[in-house]
Amino acid sequence: KEVGGDFYDFYMTNLDTLNFLVADVSGKGIPAAMFMMRAETLIKSLVQTDEMPLDKIMTTVNNELCNNNEAQMFVTCWCGILDIKTGHVDFVNAGHNKPIIKRKNKGFEEIDVAKNFVLAGLEGIPYRLESFDLKEGDEIFIYTDGVTEATSKAKKLYGVNRLLNYMNRHKPYTSKEMLKGIMKELDEFQKNAEQADDITMLMIRYKPKTK
Repeated sequence: KEVGGDFYDFYMTNLDTLNFLVADVSGKGIPAAMFMMRAETLIKSLVQTDEMPLDKIMTTVNNELCNNNEAQMFVTCWCGILDIKTGHVDFVNAGHNKPIIKRKNKGFEEIDVAKNFVLAGLEGIPYRLESFDLKEGDEIFIYTDGVTEATSKAKKLYGVNRLLNYMNRHKPYTSKEMLKGIMKELDEFQKNAEQADDITMLMIRYKPKTK
């Protein structure tokens, strides 16, 4: 349990495009970490070539991960590509948690997205490309299920509702302050209970690119 199977990444693929993702590999320990590295490398290499749309990239990654997968591991992944000039986001959700978005003058809320199948679960399946648009000041929060499935000593789950209530109570804030606050909240909720799963969070606040 000292080595995690979650991963996140964000990087520019050109001057105007940000790719960002959060993913969770089944299992724990060294095997999960090795599979995580394989998945991360495949996604990044294909995104950076900029030769195919994101849904085709995820279909290709899925087929590659299905090869030589004797341990029958799988990956849930939310992967998005943001045009920082326009705020347009193309994304694929491969069996992952719904993202949480905050619009200007509104609270944090989940957005309804197609879940698709996990990566490495079944060869030859297609993935659906979806999109939304961000405006200045909008925020997106992506996380693994270690957040909402944090478990108290009384065996209660933290859950999405507690997460949304916490996020909507705290303002003003920076992204760093919000993430640190959520982690502290989870620590207090779990108290002396053993952490049930890896916890990974990524938060982006959109500021349009100016000349």
